[in-house]
Amino acid sequence: MDRIGRRLAIHSAACLLCCTLSDAKATLISNIRVRIPMPEFRHLTATSQLDRAHIETRLFPLCETLRADGAADGRLIGLALYSLFYEPSLLTRTSFERAMGLLGGQVYQTEDASQFFPVSNASHMDNIIKILASLRIDVVVLRSSAAGVVERAEFADALTVINGGSEDDHPTQALADLYTLQRELGGIDGARIAVVGRLEHRNVNALLRGLALFDGVNAILVPSSGNADPDVLGYCRQRGMNISVEKDLDALESVDCIYLNAPRTLAHARLLRSRGALNLRIDRAFMDRLKSNCVILDPMQRSGDFTVEVEDDRLAFYRQSENSLVMRMAILTDLLDKAN
Repeated sequence: MDRIGRRLAIHSAACLLCCTLSDAKATLISNIRVRIPMPEFRHLTATSQLDRAHIETRLFPLCETLRADGAADGRLIGLALYSLFYEPSLLTRTSFERAMGLLGGQVYQTEDASQFFPVSNASHMDNIIKILASLRIDVVVLRSSAAGVVERAEFADALTVINGGSEDDHPTQALADLYTLQRELGGIDGARIAVVGRLEHRNVNALLRGLALFDGVNAILVPSSGNADPDVLGYCRQRGMNISVEKDLDALESVDCIYLNAPRTLAHARLLRSRGALNLRIDRAFMDRLKSNCVILDPMQRSGDFTVEVEDDRLAFYRQSENSLVMRMAILTDLLDKAN
């Protein structure tokens, strides 16, 4: 083979090698692209998801950081929250919307979700969530007591879903209450917690499930109406919680915390009184019977039928509402801020 022939052969071989390497590179890149996982949307839809280690090592410290720093770093700038509430809400909705704003995010909502986003069955929620995702919404806070709606929203997996109160659960309220107990009592292990009032309610279910994550907790249930969910009680007892039901307010004298859960309406409260149900009056005589360091909480923020006739530092209602804001800032950061 002459010199020109050898050069042509070498050139052809080089071209073939380059093409082969180029094809291999393209195949490798293609494979890499195929293997890159789709974004994983993290959700908070049930109190049963909660883990004590995550609460104590992630959420509680994050709360303290956010309490100190506020929105100084604007960590959720560019992200959007949608409030999708099929039932009335003041504290949960307002605290989530304010939390998102303080973190630099944007907030959108409808005044009547049942009018603009009707859900005749749970499967319709899949479509609603995908519509919101197509509008570049990053997280939805959803309240609905319809069976299966929250679970269906999570199943759509098109954006982050937070349960803002379902028929029998309220995980963000549980976290807010646990954070308040941690700050007020200095710890939750071994605490004696009395739950007074309406026991057949999502707030009570969520609180009891949350308390079951801790050691040696004693829950004293003092009903004005209804009974606590037997499945929730069974779950808590399996985890070692001591639960008793009392009819007499004398049982409150030795507790560390009284958690009030009021009747659902004033008409309901009047009906209960007519039947001789528990009617708690928080006056000076009542407060004098309690431990000096006992704290009183109320997730309804004094909106129920319990009569409060005294000012006392042990009434932690407004500290509790502030803690709910801080905890919801922590929840949003934990779910949405990928840099932390």
